[in-house]
Amino acid sequence: MADNSYQDVVSKMQAAERICITTHINPDGDGIGAGLALLLALRAGGKQVRFICPSPMAKIYEFLPCFDEIVVCDKPEAVKELGNVGTLISCDCGDRARLGVVAEAERDCLINLDHHASNDRFGDINLVDVQAESTGVVVEGVLRALGFGLNKPIATCLYTTIVFDTGRFMHSNTTAHTFRWTANLLDTGIDAALINRKLTYTRTKHDLDVQRLALDFLLIDEEDQRIAGIALNKADIEQVGRPEDWGELVEIPRSLVGNEIAFLLRENADGASVRCSLRSNPPYAVGPVAEHFGGGGHLQAAGCTIEGSIDDVLKVLVPQLRQQMNIS
Repeated sequence: MADNSYQDVVSKMQAAERICITTHINPDGDGIGAGLALLLALRAGGKQVRFICPSPMAKIYEFLPCFDEIVVCDKPEAVKELGNVGTLISCDCGDRARLGVVAEAERDCLINLDHHASNDRFGDINLVDVQAESTGVVVEGVLRALGFGLNKPIATCLYTTIVFDTGRFMHSNTTAHTFRWTANLLDTGIDAALINRKLTYTRTKHDLDVQRLALDFLLIDEEDQRIAGIALNKADIEQVGRPEDWGELVEIPRSLVGNEIAFLLRENADGASVRCSLRSNPPYAVGPVAEHFGGGGHLQAAGCTIEGSIDDVLKVLVPQLRQQMNIS
């Protein structure tokens, strides 16, 4: 399916009487920040706008303006109570399944705003800009096309998206455009240092306990030591309890000297499937591995869910990662 244009999205938003924004399950800084930036702008333009989320959000993002207005709708009955939401806008979601029960919301139209190459264009209108470093960049383009300028609250939300999706400007998607775009946000007077501290140093004792657990289960592939990861089964996780946000635990194995591909595996509460977060350094790619298992993302940052136990998943995942080391 061909992508729609920014103007297609703008025309639909301008015509919409009611707008509802959402993002993916286990929302992150890009999905939340992009959605809130859009909410702030559209509301300022006189639209009726609300933000619903298919799963709880980490409190690390509570400094963002209007964060406390986001409504968690993680059960079918909660979505049913919403009635017709009008125009539903998805931010940063690669496929319909990742919308959780929100995908079942009664609506007039679904707009899909994203930047992942693996996006399967599940919307009625699809604006998937794979050149954008974050969905926040896509949203900012939409806002410009709508005629909205930047202000501090909107820029705070957008800055969060770029910090998150570039890994604090360390991922390979960081370009000269990234810094020019970010400079425009700083021109509004936002406190970038404060936002960085909020995103980096807002950790609870429980978060640190989870990090300690992760270190206890650090694995280095015996066949190729450039591959390392953390594998936590359901019982391991129950030792400390599941965190609000798995955050950047995958960066622990990635920080090892000589590491090129890192993974984080955590068994889901059902004990029958494992969520996998994958990272790599160029030229090595993990996007194809995630897609092989039905997931997606970027070349160097991707994820998927694989059926089976931790041991089952390690047996099928690690060979695929080794193969990528030889392909790249």
